[in-house]
Amino acid sequence: EYTQVIIGEADRLQSLVNRLLTPHRLPTYRRTNIHEVVVRVKGVVQAEFPQVAIQPDFDASLPEFDADPEQLTQAILNIVRNAAQAVSGTTADPRIRLVTRVARYVTLARRRHRLAFALAVEDNGPGVPEAIRDRIFYPLVSGREGGSGLGLTLAQTFIAQHGGTIECDSRPGRTVFSILLPLERSSPAAPK
Repeated sequence: EYTQVIIGEADRLQSLVNRLLTPHRLPTYRRTNIHEVVVRVKGVVQAEFPQVAIQPDFDASLPEFDADPEQLTQAILNIVRNAAQAVSGTTADPRIRLVTRVARYVTLARRRHRLAFALAVEDNGPGVPEAIRDRIFYPLVSGREGGSGLGLTLAQTFIAQHGGTIECDSRPGRTVFSILLPLERSSPAAPK
Protein backbone atom coordinates (compact mmCIF):
# COMPACT_ATOMS: atom_id res chain seq x y z
CA GLU A 1 0.00 0.00 0.00
CA TYR A 2 2.79 2.43 0.91
CA THR A 3 4.67 1.51 -2.26
CA GLN A 4 1.67 2.59 -4.32
CA VAL A 5 1.52 5.86 -2.36
CA ILE A 6 5.22 6.47 -3.07
CA ILE A 7 4.87 5.68 -6.78
CA GLY A 8 1.78 7.88 -7.11
CA GLU A 9 3.46 10.76 -5.29
CA ALA A 10 6.64 10.47 -7.37
CA ASP A 11 4.59 10.67 -10.58
CA ARG A 12 2.51 13.58 -9.28
CA LEU A 13 5.58 15.51 -8.11
CA GLN A 14 7.35 14.98 -11.43
CA SER A 15 4.29 16.35 -13.22
CA LEU A 16 4.10 19.28 -10.78
CA VAL A 17 7.79 20.15 -11.24
CA ASN A 18 7.38 20.09 -15.01
CA ARG A 19 4.38 22.42 -14.72
CA LEU A 20 6.12 24.75 -12.24
CA LEU A 21 8.94 25.22 -14.70
CA THR A 22 6.44 26.58 -17.21
CA PRO A 23 6.10 30.29 -16.33
CA HIS A 24 2.69 31.54 -15.21
CA ARG A 25 0.95 28.25 -15.87
CA LEU A 26 -2.76 28.38 -15.15
CA PRO A 27 -4.68 25.43 -13.70
CA THR A 28 -5.71 22.59 -15.98
CA TYR A 29 -9.36 22.16 -15.06
CA ARG A 30 -11.25 18.88 -15.02
CA ARG A 31 -14.04 17.39 -12.92
CA THR A 32 -12.59 16.78 -9.47
CA ASN A 33 -13.90 14.97 -6.42
CA ILE A 34 -12.39 16.92 -3.54
CA HIS A 35 -12.74 13.99 -1.16
CA GLU A 36 -10.52 11.85 -3.38
CA VAL A 37 -7.91 14.62 -3.22
CA VAL A 38 -8.17 14.93 0.58
CA VAL A 39 -8.06 11.14 1.11
CA ARG A 40 -4.95 10.96 -1.07
CA VAL A 41 -3.29 13.72 0.96
CA LYS A 42 -4.30 11.95 4.19
CA GLY A 43 -2.64 8.74 2.96
CA VAL A 44 0.61 10.50 2.06
CA VAL A 45 0.84 12.40 5.36
CA GLN A 46 -0.23 9.35 7.40
CA ALA A 47 2.57 7.31 5.80
CA GLU A 48 5.09 10.05 6.67
CA PHE A 49 3.75 10.71 10.20
CA PRO A 50 2.18 7.45 11.48
CA GLN A 51 2.10 8.79 15.06
CA VAL A 52 -0.35 11.56 14.09
CA ALA A 53 -4.06 10.70 14.15
CA ILE A 54 -5.73 12.20 11.07
CA GLN A 55 -9.52 12.29 11.37
CA PRO A 56 -11.64 13.03 8.30
CA ASP A 57 -15.02 14.70 8.78
CA PHE A 58 -16.51 14.91 5.30
CA ASP A 59 -19.76 16.36 3.98
CA ALA A 60 -20.75 13.66 1.49
CA SER A 61 -23.13 16.04 -0.29
CA LEU A 62 -20.29 18.05 -1.87
CA PRO A 63 -20.50 17.75 -5.66
CA GLU A 64 -17.60 17.34 -8.05
CA PHE A 65 -16.37 20.64 -9.43
CA ASP A 66 -13.94 21.94 -12.05
CA ALA A 67 -10.43 22.21 -10.61
CA ASP A 68 -6.84 21.22 -11.20
CA PRO A 69 -6.50 18.15 -8.96
CA GLU A 70 -2.68 18.21 -8.97
CA GLN A 71 -2.55 21.83 -7.82
CA LEU A 72 -5.20 21.23 -5.15
CA THR A 73 -3.40 18.10 -3.99
CA GLN A 74 -0.16 20.04 -3.60
CA ALA A 75 -1.84 22.97 -1.82
CA ILE A 76 -3.69 20.74 0.65
CA LEU A 77 -0.64 18.49 1.11
CA ASN A 78 1.50 21.50 2.05
CA ILE A 79 -1.01 22.57 4.69
CA VAL A 80 -1.64 19.11 6.16
CA ARG A 81 2.09 18.29 6.19
CA ASN A 82 2.78 21.58 8.04
CA ALA A 83 0.12 20.61 10.59
CA ALA A 84 1.68 17.15 11.03
CA GLN A 85 5.13 18.69 11.51
CA ALA A 86 3.69 21.13 14.06
CA VAL A 87 2.05 18.44 16.21
CA SER A 88 4.79 15.79 15.92
CA GLY A 89 6.88 15.72 19.06
CA THR A 90 5.22 18.81 20.53
CA THR A 91 1.86 17.36 21.54
CA ALA A 92 1.13 14.31 23.72
CA ASP A 93 -1.85 13.29 21.56
CA PRO A 94 -1.10 14.68 18.06
CA ARG A 95 -4.30 15.07 16.03
CA ILE A 96 -5.39 16.66 12.76
CA ARG A 97 -9.00 17.01 11.63
CA LEU A 98 -9.87 17.42 7.95
CA VAL A 99 -13.35 18.92 7.71
CA THR A 100 -15.21 19.52 4.44
CA ARG A 101 -18.44 21.50 4.23
CA VAL A 102 -20.53 23.51 1.82
CA ALA A 103 -20.35 27.25 2.38
CA ARG A 104 -23.27 29.31 1.13
CA TYR A 105 -23.26 32.86 -0.22
CA VAL A 106 -19.59 33.74 0.07
CA THR A 107 -17.59 36.44 -1.68
CA LEU A 108 -14.34 35.27 -3.25
CA ALA A 109 -12.14 37.45 -5.45
CA ARG A 110 -14.82 40.18 -5.35
CA ARG A 111 -17.46 37.81 -6.77
CA ARG A 112 -20.48 36.53 -4.90
CA HIS A 113 -20.88 32.74 -5.06
CA ARG A 114 -24.02 30.88 -4.11
CA LEU A 115 -22.04 27.76 -3.15
CA ALA A 116 -18.42 27.19 -2.19
CA PHE A 117 -16.33 24.32 -0.92
CA ALA A 118 -14.86 24.80 2.56
CA LEU A 119 -11.98 22.73 3.91
CA ALA A 120 -10.66 23.20 7.44
CA VAL A 121 -7.35 21.64 8.46
CA GLU A 122 -7.35 21.77 12.26
CA ASP A 123 -4.50 20.64 14.50
CA ASN A 124 -3.87 20.61 18.25
CA GLY A 125 -0.25 21.78 18.05
CA PRO A 126 1.52 24.73 19.64
CA GLY A 127 0.18 27.26 17.13
CA VAL A 128 1.88 29.56 14.65
CA PRO A 129 4.49 31.73 16.40
CA GLU A 130 3.05 35.20 16.94
CA ALA A 131 6.14 36.85 15.45
CA ILE A 132 5.36 35.42 11.99
CA ARG A 133 1.57 35.01 12.16
CA ASP A 134 0.90 37.96 9.83
CA ARG A 135 3.55 36.84 7.34
CA ILE A 136 3.14 33.06 7.08
CA PHE A 137 2.03 33.19 3.44
CA TYR A 138 5.07 35.25 2.39
CA PRO A 139 7.91 33.46 0.60
CA LEU A 140 10.82 32.29 2.77
CA VAL A 141 8.96 32.78 6.06
CA SER A 142 9.02 29.60 8.15
CA GLY A 143 8.20 28.83 11.75
CA ARG A 144 10.40 25.76 11.99
CA GLU A 145 14.07 24.95 11.79
CA GLY A 146 15.04 23.92 8.26
CA GLY A 147 11.75 25.03 6.72
CA SER A 148 11.91 26.57 3.25
CA GLY A 149 9.01 28.95 3.73
CA LEU A 150 7.62 28.04 0.31
CA GLY A 151 4.88 25.52 1.17
CA LEU A 152 2.21 27.98 2.29
CA THR A 153 3.17 30.47 -0.42
CA LEU A 154 2.67 27.80 -3.06
CA ALA A 155 -0.60 26.68 -1.44
CA GLN A 156 -1.92 30.24 -1.45
CA THR A 157 -0.90 30.71 -5.10
CA PHE A 158 -2.70 27.53 -6.22
CA ILE A 159 -5.84 28.34 -4.21
CA ALA A 160 -5.89 31.91 -5.59
CA GLN A 161 -5.57 30.59 -9.15
CA HIS A 162 -8.79 28.67 -8.48
CA GLY A 163 -10.53 31.87 -7.35
CA GLY A 164 -10.39 30.84 -3.69
CA THR A 165 -8.92 32.02 -0.40
CA ILE A 166 -6.89 30.52 2.40
CA GLU A 167 -6.78 31.88 5.94
CA CYS A 168 -5.23 30.92 9.24
CA ASP A 169 -6.56 31.20 12.78
CA SER A 170 -4.02 30.09 15.36
CA ARG A 171 -3.56 29.95 19.09
CA PRO A 172 -1.71 27.45 21.29
CA GLY A 173 -3.55 24.13 21.17
CA ARG A 174 -5.60 24.90 18.05
CA THR A 175 -4.61 26.06 14.58
CA VAL A 176 -7.09 26.06 11.70
CA PHE A 177 -6.23 26.67 8.06
CA SER A 178 -9.44 27.35 6.13
CA ILE A 179 -9.72 27.05 2.36
CA LEU A 180 -12.72 28.36 0.42
CA LEU A 181 -13.13 27.52 -3.26
CA PRO A 182 -16.06 28.37 -5.53
CA LEU A 183 -17.97 25.30 -6.71
CA GLU A 184 -18.73 26.95 -10.07
CA ARG A 185 -16.02 28.40 -12.27
CA SER A 186 -16.08 32.03 -13.27
CA SER A 187 -16.94 32.53 -16.90
CA PRO A 188 -16.50 35.65 -19.00
CA ALA A 189 -19.47 37.96 -19.08
CA ALA A 190 -21.79 37.35 -22.00
CA PRO A 191 -22.03 40.19 -24.53
CA LYS A 192 -25.20 42.27 -24.23
